Amino acid sequence: MHRFTALGVAALATVLALAVAPANAAPDPLNPSNPLADTGPWRASTITTRANPELINYRAETDPVRKAALGRIALTPRVRWFANCASCNVSTVRQSVAAYVKDAQRGNPRALVQLAIFGLWPDGEVVRGKRPAMSWSMTRYQRWIKQIAAGIGTARVAIVLEPDLAISANHGNDGRTMPDPTPRTRMKMAAWAAKYLSQTLRREAIYLDAGSADWLYVDEAVRLLKASGVQYVRGFALGATHYDSVPANVAFAAKVSAALSRAGIKGKRAVLDTADNGTPFTWLQWNARWGPRFHATGDLFYQFDNTPTCRSRTETVCQTLGHRPTTRMVRRDARRYVDAYLWFGRGWRWMQQGGNDPYTKGRSIRMATYSPFR
Repeated sequence: MHRFTALGVAALATVLALAVAPANAAPDPLNPSNPLADTGPWRASTITTRANPELINYRAETDPVRKAALGRIALTPRVRWFANCASCNVSTVRQSVAAYVKDAQRGNPRALVQLAIFGLWPDGEVVRGKRPAMSWSMTRYQRWIKQIAAGIGTARVAIVLEPDLAISANHGNDGRTMPDPTPRTRMKMAAWAAKYLSQTLRREAIYLDAGSADWLYVDEAVRLLKASGVQYVRGFALGATHYDSVPANVAFAAKVSAALSRAGIKGKRAVLDTADNGTPFTWLQWNARWGPRFHATGDLFYQFDNTPTCRSRTETVCQTLGHRPTTRMVRRDARRYVDAYLWFGRGWRWMQQGGNDPYTKGRSIRMATYSPFR
């Protein structure tokens, strides 16, 4: 008993040290303009609301080993999502964003504030088995984006703009069904947001969602990004709701950046989600293992966005924590095409969504316990 307690305390001390240590470094000569490679701190959120169930679960846990596992998520700087939900609507989102900025900065204006803006699916991404058409007007969407910008103010920010924008690539082949019924509307809204935020904010690094290496083809991603305003922003984001490997997404980022450059849009870089790809797998691999069970039962425990967590260090096609957030790259191609690994996926939550559901705590513990990354 004492041995496990000591291990838990030691692990917790390591988590705490990592949480406050700088997650970034001086600019890499292969990517000298990287806006995320600054010495300002990256901090985990200390807000104890429904938007941060990771910290709530961590603080409430009394078992030291489980607490250390929960701390690996709760105390790691992560991207917070702001969605067009009832609690984050036009009238309240400015106040919510401003409170989050204040918490992330904690008096240091050089601190990096990380957020995702998710406003193109106000009715949910699937309604009664179908993709819904865009129900927000452009006017309302613009008001919402303007309120978010006002809440950010002069803060230094990294923004993942419209995760799952890749749905609007409007594909329907190769088993990738249920396309966006109003892709042009959503891409037009994303392009407006990209331009407005880049021109309004002072210290912004904005990355438009471009799916994942196992989702879109390069030409699909390029068409999507061009129509969605990539020319106005730093680059694009990969892996938000997928689990493909870092090498695969680095290679995809290089191809997309090169294709954009050939189209006259040069110098675009990527950020990669590494929150839940410690044991990477593709959609095809998920479909081979979990697809038949999900389609036969309809049980959301096996749905792609809710892929089961690993229960050992040898299991595959399951979710675990991946590489910690950082701008420090080892691979030469990553150093050239990727600004950072960030945690903007939320695989430890039920269906990757918000709120402190009954499953988040257990999923979090398993994802941390069986991750190959320490």
